[in-house]
Amino acid sequence: MPNTEFFQWSLWGLSLLAGVGAILALFKLRYAERFLPNWNELKELEAILPVRREELRQTTEGIDKCRADIGQLEATVGHLRILKEWQDANPEAPARIQQMMADLERCKSELAAIQQKLAEDEAKRNSITKEVSELSQKKAELEGQLPILRDRLAALHKEDSELQAAIRSLEDRRKNLDQKVTALANEVKAQEARLTTLGQQVEKAEQEKSAACRERDQARADRDAARAEITGLQKSLDAFKAMAENLNSRLKEADVGHTDLTKALEDLAQPALKFAFNRGAQLDESTALRRLAEHLRAKGLHFPERIQLAFHTSLKAAHINPLVVLAGVSGTGKSALPMAYAEATGMNFVSLAVQPGWSGPQDLLGFYNYLERKYKATELARALAQMSRFSAMDLPGLQIQSRKEQMLILLLDEMNLARIEYYFSDFLSRLEQRRGRKIENDQRRREVSLLVDAGSLPAKEMPRFIFPDFNVLFVGTMNEDESTQSLSEKVIDRANVLRFGAPKELRAAPAPTVAPREDFLPRATWEQWVKAYDGNGFDNERNILTQLNQMLESVNRPFGHRVYRAILDYLANYPGASTETARCRNALADQIEQKIIPKLRGLDTQDDTTSRCLDQLGTTISGLQDPELADAFSRARQQHLFEWFGVKRS
Repeated sequence: MPNTEFFQWSLWGLSLLAGVGAILALFKLRYAERFLPNWNELKELEAILPVRREELRQTTEGIDKCRADIGQLEATVGHLRILKEWQDANPEAPARIQQMMADLERCKSELAAIQQKLAEDEAKRNSITKEVSELSQKKAELEGQLPILRDRLAALHKEDSELQAAIRSLEDRRKNLDQKVTALANEVKAQEARLTTLGQQVEKAEQEKSAACRERDQARADRDAARAEITGLQKSLDAFKAMAENLNSRLKEADVGHTDLTKALEDLAQPALKFAFNRGAQLDESTALRRLAEHLRAKGLHFPERIQLAFHTSLKAAHINPLVVLAGVSGTGKSALPMAYAEATGMNFVSLAVQPGWSGPQDLLGFYNYLERKYKATELARALAQMSRFSAMDLPGLQIQSRKEQMLILLLDEMNLARIEYYFSDFLSRLEQRRGRKIENDQRRREVSLLVDAGSLPAKEMPRFIFPDFNVLFVGTMNEDESTQSLSEKVIDRANVLRFGAPKELRAAPAPTVAPREDFLPRATWEQWVKAYDGNGFDNERNILTQLNQMLESVNRPFGHRVYRAILDYLANYPGASTETARCRNALADQIEQKIIPKLRGLDTQDDTTSRCLDQLGTTISGLQDPELADAFSRARQQHLFEWFGVKRS
C-alpha cells in the first residue's frame, strides 16, 4: 500500500510540473510576439510558427492528459483517504492483509506443486497407456497361440488320466501289502507278548521261591530272637514292678500328694517390670512422637522419621499383626529402638534373649520342676501375669502386682537363633485369635490363654492360665546371617517386618545415658490412638492392592483376606495417612516393602511371567514416589533369583 501511494503522488507531481512548463512556454511565446523587432524576424517566426503550434498542440494535449491524470489522482486520493480511515478503524488489517498475501503465496506454491504432480500423473498415465497398448498386442499374440495350447492341454489331461489309473492300481497293491505286513506284525507282537509273559512267570516263580526261602530263614531267626526278647522283657518287667513298689512305698513315706498351687506358682508372682512410674501421662499421639524423636537424639541414636513412624504404626496394628520384627545386619540399633520407644512414651520394657536350643513354648513361659515341686517361671511369664486384667481370676491365690492400666513392650532379642515355628508358633496363633473374641467370658478367654504347667492337680482344681492381654506389644529382632533361621510365610503374614540395611554413614560417638520417663502411658490413651479400618476411605489404595494381588497370583504368590485387612489397618493407623497424600503413599510403600515384596523371594527373574509381574510391581512402586524403595526393588531383581534385603532409609 505505501509503494502504490508514493507512485500515485509522484505521477501527480510530474503532471503538474508538465502543465506549469506548458503555461510558461505559452507565456514566453506571447511575450515574444509582443516585442518582435522587425519583419525578417517575423518571417522567421512565421516559419517556425507551425512548429510551435504543433508543440502547443502537443503541450495542450499533455496538459489535458495531466488534468485527466490529476482527476484520476484526486479520485485515487479520495479512495486512499477512505482506505486510510478504514485502516485507522481496523489497525490489524495490514497484518491480516500480509497474512492473506502470505497465504496467497503459499497457495501459489501449493498450486505449483499440484500442477507439477498433475504433470507427473499425466506422464504416468501416458506410460500406462503405452503399457496397455503393449499388453493388448501381447494379448492378441497369445490369443493366436490359444488353440495350440488347448490341444496340448487335452493331451496332458489324457496322460493325467492314464497316470491316475496307474496310481490307483499301485495304491491297491500297496494296501494289500500293508494289510499283510500289519497281520505279520500283529502276529510277531503276540508271540513276543507270550514270550515276555512266560519269562515274567518264570522270573516271578524264581523270586517267589527265593523269597519263600528267605522268609523261612527269617521266620526261624525272628522266632529265636522273639523267644530271647520275651525272656529279657519278662525279667525287665519283674524289675520295673519291684521299682514301682519301691517308689510307691517311698512316696507314701514322704507323704507326696497333689501339688500345693499357691506354693508351686509363687515364682510366677515375683516382680518382673523394672520401670517405676509415679503417675499417668496425659498426652496426645503427636506429642508422643515428638518425645520419641527428642529422646532418640538425646541418646545419640539416629533413626529416620519413616522408621519411627513405621515402628509406631506397626505397634498400633498389633490387634491384627501381633508381632513386630526388626530385621537386618547386626549392630544397626534393632534392640535400641524398642527400648528407646518404651522410655520415651512411658511404657514398661522387658527383653528376653532367645537361645539356639529353644524348641517349645516352655522355653518362653517356663516349666514345672517335679523334683522341687515348683513352677520355674520366665521373666516373660511374670510380665504377662502382671499386665493381664484377668490374673486374679486365671491365677487365684497369687498376690500379683497388677499393672493392667499400663503398657508393656516385650522384646524377643535375636528371635531367629532358634526355629520360630518351634517355640513361638502356638503363642503367635493365640495372640491372633484374641481379636473379636469375648474375653470377659472365662471359657472363651482361656481358649486363647497360655496354660501354666502346675504338675498334678486335684480333681476339683482348675488349671491355671495366663492371658496375654492387649496392652502387651511383642517385638522381635533378628539378624540375617548364616547362623540364623529365616521367617516362614505364616510369621510374615502375621507380623510387620521392618528391615534395617547397613548404615550409609558409620558413627562412633558414645551414647549418653538418658533416664526413662516417670509418667506412664495409660492403656486407655493408647487404645484411643489405635484405629481399626471400618471399610471407608482408601479407595485408590484398595484398587492398587487388588491389582497387586492379581499380579502375585500370576506367579502363584497371592495373599489372602488377613494380609489385605492388615494393610488397610496399617493405613488407618499411620499418622496423617487419612488426610495427607504423601503420608498415605509412605504407609502403602511400607506395607508393600513389609508384606508384598518378601513373597517374591526365590522367583526366577528371567522367567517371562515373573518378569511381567516384576515390571508391573515396579510401575506401582514408581507411583509411590519412594526412591529408596524403588532402588532396593531394582537391586533385588537384578539377581537370577529374586532376593529381598530391605530398604536402606537415610
